Amino acid sequence: MFRNILWLIVLAAIISSCVPNKRVVILQHDAEPKRGTIKNSDTLSRTYKTHLTGYVLKPNDIISLNVASITPGEFDFVKKYEEQLGLIRKLNQYDQGSKTGGQGGGGNVNQGMGGGGQSGAGISGLSLDRMPTGFQLDAAGNLELPFIGMIKLAGLTVPQTEALFKEKLKGYFETPVVRVQLLSFHLTILGEVTKAGRYTSYSPNTSIIDAITLADNLNDFADRSKIKVIRQEGEKATVFYVNMLAEDLLAQPGYFLQPNDLIIVPPLKARFLTKYGIQSYSAALTVITSTITMLVLISTLNN
Repeated sequence: MFRNILWLIVLAAIISSCVPNKRVVILQHDAEPKRGTIKNSDTLSRTYKTHLTGYVLKPNDIISLNVASITPGEFDFVKKYEEQLGLIRKLNQYDQGSKTGGQGGGGNVNQGMGGGGQSGAGISGLSLDRMPTGFQLDAAGNLELPFIGMIKLAGLTVPQTEALFKEKLKGYFETPVVRVQLLSFHLTILGEVTKAGRYTSYSPNTSIIDAITLADNLNDFADRSKIKVIRQEGEKATVFYVNMLAEDLLAQPGYFLQPNDLIIVPPLKARFLTKYGIQSYSAALTVITSTITMLVLISTLNN
């Protein structure tokens, strides 16, 4: 009888530690089609209006500026000026202890302060983030170039910045084609993901799903219903939650991220039960079973 009760307790603990599909599958909708009922894969089910407005440059952003032209390369003063500035290095990349270098987004190599990061798992501290050569906007959002002078870039989108540079460079390059890329879109992802850390995205329209993909996806015990996003806006930090289980996430303002967002993925209760609860129940069951067996044996011998 005692054994049956104990096994029921263990069985209840195992069941409570299971994670149903509804807590794992992202972008769900109440009107999902039943299995085998989809006839045409191109059938439109729903549409959402997203909050994709285009990232606008801000003070201290870092951008790359590349100019293609039929003008001979030796007259490309933009490239020469960028190369003279050297590599952009900042103490903002976490060292994940990877033997093959860091993880952050675009092939950045994480090296420790003294010449080689620490080995081992987990976040070990800050190290130098080596980025490609680029131009950093000043505190007012301006960029100064030789011959061109000071240009106000803060408040412009990347396409608007490209158009402005193209117009400014017409007198120095013949039929210039300009490409601008944001180099300082950093994201920090912690919690129940495969590879927690700080990453760099080179797309100004990075979504929460893109960020999770950079971290090599969520693990099985991540609580996808209340992912916390902390955003620094000047002297103010704002906190909001994202429910990745709901399909209408696509229409939510939090779907698209901003540079330096901190994303925290909390665990489900099943994680604690699986990691600690089952082990505790098993240990307790062993002790109690052994005690009961000894008492039964003593009682049998006495009789």
